[in-house]
Amino acid sequence: MTTVNSTPAPKKGTLTLGITPTLSPVTLARRMAIETALITALFHVRTSDTMHGIELATGRATRAASMLKQACEASTTTSAGRV
Repeated sequence: MTTVNSTPAPKKGTLTLGITPTLSPVTLARRMAIETALITALFHVRTSDTMHGIELATGRATRAASMLKQACEASTTTSAGRV
């Protein structure tokens, strides 16, 4: 006999950190790129004591910030038409 473990539904009013199924492929790809840049920056900060590692981390963090800014601008323009 196979046992299936199901995930209980979140309670109303709780914050869920999962990916919502209503995200467009473009939004999902953007989110993944931002997360990857941030994770890579943290990796370089945690594993390197050299100036080169810090420079790599800074570059990744700057890239993530740039993508976050683009995501905010895209969100503002798409929601501006909706009131």
